[in-house]
Amino acid sequence: MPPVTPRIQDEDLNAAIKHARAAVSAVLHAPACGDASTLVAKARAVLASLLEQRITRATARLDAGDPAAVSAARSDRDEAIAVTAALLFGLSSGDPAWPEVARTVGRLSYDRYCDAWPDAGQADPDDLDAACDLLLRGARGDEADEGTALYLFLALRDRKKLLASQADADALVTWGHRLLTFPGAGGLGRGTLHNMLEAELLTRAESLGRAAVWWIPRQRLMASCS
Repeated sequence: MPPVTPRIQDEDLNAAIKHARAAVSAVLHAPACGDASTLVAKARAVLASLLEQRITRATARLDAGDPAAVSAARSDRDEAIAVTAALLFGLSSGDPAWPEVARTVGRLSYDRYCDAWPDAGQADPDDLDAACDLLLRGARGDEADEGTALYLFLALRDRKKLLASQADADALVTWGHRLLTFPGAGGLGRGTLHNMLEAELLTRAESLGRAAVWWIPRQRLMASCS
């Protein structure tokens, strides 16, 4: 039996995606029936999974100097976000699949937000909000894997730069500490991550110090006027 080459694997994956797209279209346009929503969800889940596989494979060997390859990867990512978001919208928050689907949309949204490929458009803050909010809701605290913890830490860090929020600041520290529990610290390096957390805590302490400097004289003024 001849060895399976990457090209053949790619052709098989491309064919599977084509069939999955057709399946989604078919169930969406089929006459309504009792289990229509279940069929739609299953078809979308298959398509989303296949697209994510192709994105992962393409990204690993992407030639950033090949405009066609970059455009195809971006197109797959946009489609994966749309399909997975539609799947998520159709699930109830209590569905066992909801957390995993939410995390997938969050990861893909953050990847699009911080697109480092050539000729990227302006980053959309809505993608960053989706990444933070969905990853926070889909993550399971101490059960979160290293990849999820890394995505959350980076997304929260980026959103904090745009709009300071105490909730985000607290979550940033929490997920930074979670990331430190992994030997590789998500690829950031334990020393680098420790320094980032230390800087965040120092910034918070300075902010509290400034608030105290403002608050104490004000209280004295109020006391003198009473």
